[in-house]
Amino acid sequence: MKKWIAFSLAAAIGVLSFTGCSGQTGTASGAGSSQAGQEVTLTFPCIWVGSDSKAKVFGEMVAGFNTEYAGKYQIKLEEQTDYDAYRDKIRTLISTGAAPDLFTVQDFPDLELYASSGKLMNLTDLLAESDMASRFEDGIVERAQIDGANYAMPYESAVVPIMYNQKLLEEAGVTSIPTTYDEFWDACAKLKAKNIFPTTQMTSANAWTSMLWYSYALAACGGADVYKNGFDDPAFEKAAEIMVKLFQNTSSDAVGADATVVNGHFFNERAAIYTNGSWILGRIKKEGVQGLYDNLVLAPGLSYGGKNGGAYISTIQAYLVAGKQDDPQKAEAAKAFLRYVSDPERVVELANSSGALFAIKMDASKIADPLQAEIVKQSAAASFMIGHFQGSVPTAVANEFPAALESLVIGDITPAEFVQHLKEVKDSNS
Repeated sequence: MKKWIAFSLAAAIGVLSFTGCSGQTGTASGAGSSQAGQEVTLTFPCIWVGSDSKAKVFGEMVAGFNTEYAGKYQIKLEEQTDYDAYRDKIRTLISTGAAPDLFTVQDFPDLELYASSGKLMNLTDLLAESDMASRFEDGIVERAQIDGANYAMPYESAVVPIMYNQKLLEEAGVTSIPTTYDEFWDACAKLKAKNIFPTTQMTSANAWTSMLWYSYALAACGGADVYKNGFDDPAFEKAAEIMVKLFQNTSSDAVGADATVVNGHFFNERAAIYTNGSWILGRIKKEGVQGLYDNLVLAPGLSYGGKNGGAYISTIQAYLVAGKQDDPQKAEAAKAFLRYVSDPERVVELANSSGALFAIKMDASKIADPLQAEIVKQSAAASFMIGHFQGSVPTAVANEFPAALESLVIGDITPAEFVQHLKEVKDSNS
């Protein structure tokens, strides 16, 4: 398996030093046990430090935990400021037998890989506790399960609205936000007539924003279970047909475009309709033309054939993970910390300070940024939540998507051939 090859390569590079709770270098989590009455110390290699938007308040949360549990539990942060180096370090530590006490994972495929090593704490019972279970957005804990078990706590989330520039819509004579694809295509025609790009699309890099559009098309055509049904579901081909039409309603430089091009068109009001995660709002405020942020109207997904409207795309940006512990006191310390940092009031403060959104339910009235609050409100009222394509398919398929999409939209392959190709990639990497 390619994933296990990655582990072997990491191990071959060499063991990165890691100072565990016992002060030993390279010691696997769980080694040794704490004396009764002795303060338990857990180490947490942490990326939310330095200039990261969550650094200040998350650091205060850790300090607050240490104060509340002084003499019993203590969390020591190890500052990591480079995301790629952090991911490599975690992979190497786990591949060589030393899972950190606490750490974060960004991608679900990595989480699956680490869970298969047997070095992660099973958090299923913790997340099923009545107080804990009620904290999370509906269905998000279940979506984070691996073979029915939770080996991580979903924490930071990405919620993806469809964003409309109301000023440009009104200039084109569009008087209401579309709720169906028929209404959407009508709006696109009016925008094109005014020489406004209806949407922004891309095929370069990971084809990120176009991948999100495909995800919304899948939700509309196939509903909440579309990924479970697999590539034989007709929704995948119907969604590909929608992508072809979307590329007929975008800028002429969309094929080969990257995020810089896509963002540039929307930020500078050359394009009217855009989709991206909630984190982009801060950049729109800073980089968008004057008034753009105030002209934005957010909306959930469109319906197709009268079905599946009102969906919201959501995915986990970061999971909080605990290394498996042989010492019960260390295991309880890790669980106490996860309870502490998932407290909704603390999470609201973290959201307001960073602009990030989280898998924990939050009172929209307590969110300071009006559009961020609107996303929280709309996603809570969504007809269903669904993950995006990249995070819901095997890594090999996600990696192949940009090239396959480009072939689709330039007419080299049909929608049916597009789906068949992705299916073959999946099967060949199973």
